[in-house]
Amino acid sequence: MRNKGQRPHDVSWFHRPGWQMTVAGVALAVLSAAANMASPLYPTYQQVLGISALTMTVLYATFAATAVPSLLLFGPAGDALGRKPVLLASLTCAFGGTAVFAVGGDVSALFLGRVLVGVGLGMGTGAGIAAMVESAPACHPARGSTLATVAFVVGSGAGPLLAGVLAQYLPQPTTLPFGVMLALLGGAGLLALSLRGSMLPARRVWRPTRPTVPRPVRVVFAVAAVGGFLGWAVVGVFLALLPSVAESSTDTPNYALSGAVVGAVLFCSALSQFVAPRLAPRAAQTLGLTGLAIGMTLLVSSYLPLFADGGSLAVLAIAAVVCGCGHGLGYWGAAREIDIRAPHRYRAGVSAALYLGFYAGAGIPALAVGLLSLAGSLQTAIQSVGMVIVLVTVAFLPVPSLIQTPILHRPAGGAHPPVAPSSPASQPGAPPRAGRTEPVPRSMV
Repeated sequence: MRNKGQRPHDVSWFHRPGWQMTVAGVALAVLSAAANMASPLYPTYQQVLGISALTMTVLYATFAATAVPSLLLFGPAGDALGRKPVLLASLTCAFGGTAVFAVGGDVSALFLGRVLVGVGLGMGTGAGIAAMVESAPACHPARGSTLATVAFVVGSGAGPLLAGVLAQYLPQPTTLPFGVMLALLGGAGLLALSLRGSMLPARRVWRPTRPTVPRPVRVVFAVAAVGGFLGWAVVGVFLALLPSVAESSTDTPNYALSGAVVGAVLFCSALSQFVAPRLAPRAAQTLGLTGLAIGMTLLVSSYLPLFADGGSLAVLAIAAVVCGCGHGLGYWGAAREIDIRAPHRYRAGVSAALYLGFYAGAGIPALAVGLLSLAGSLQTAIQSVGMVIVLVTVAFLPVPSLIQTPILHRPAGGAHPPVAPSSPASQPGAPPRAGRTEPVPRSMV
């Protein structure tokens, strides 16, 4: 029997908002880890299976090509069906894709596993983020969006690092990492079963459709999506291609080093997001874009002859840290801006639409590097795409601040009225007319 003074939400600890946020964060982190853990193993797959450079490029692009349609189809499902069933379905799909990676031994298995994991991540992204944002305490409204972005980024970095370390120091490098991930996905699924009901007050009929962005937030959404695209474009280059670059800098293949290079970018991103809530969202986006431009400039510079004698890897590491910090600030600012502006009933769909830009950024530039490397060297391809990213980032740098800043000064009442020279009041030193005052321009906000 419950005591008279006991509050209803004290009956079940599993129904508290803190637990709901933790479970949704774990699910989101495990999904993103499963989606990215194969990155340090790609050179091994290419060598063992005899995969061509073009096939490897298409294999990487398969993830973005499946995650984006998954977001389009299932993004609004979290608003209609509830957060819990969508998260469970996404974890199940990712579990199947990871199992295919673990037991598959040919190129077709890699493609199938990549497709299933991409669909799972795309399906669960909007629902997981919405569940965390809505479980945030009223006294700390930014905590949900901050922890959601941290969970996504930490998972994206932990997956490659875990795979690299397990493959380097334990047997069966292409099987054991995925076996461990299967256990993590199963545990996340069991935790998700404890989520409170559908985690949505009102259920609606769902049908596959494109995510809807309400008209009042479209300008803010466009700025956040472009900034996020640029941030994840940088991360996409690191995730897809730098393991091969890092291994080429050493005498023997090192899975742990490959995973550490990729993980450094995303772990620095996660750490910077704990500082980001001290900033306004648009200020965080501006500072993040600045860091991305500097980091990509360092990445391109690492191939200069100046750093040929062992300095290339050091510059590469510095570039990874700077890009990670810039990515974290920009990513948090974009996601937080949308969390503030998006209406509650559309939050999962708008979050899914925002992540369309993020996933496109993670896939398109890396695909461009892969295609350019077919006609030349990988270093030249990275330099070319890196310079394009730097130029676009610098051009877009002032936009987050300019959309809330007046460009042209206009006094109240429109244009200045013509001045009559013959009027006594217009002559120098003439006193103003009685009962009239000079108009005072209003400052534009």
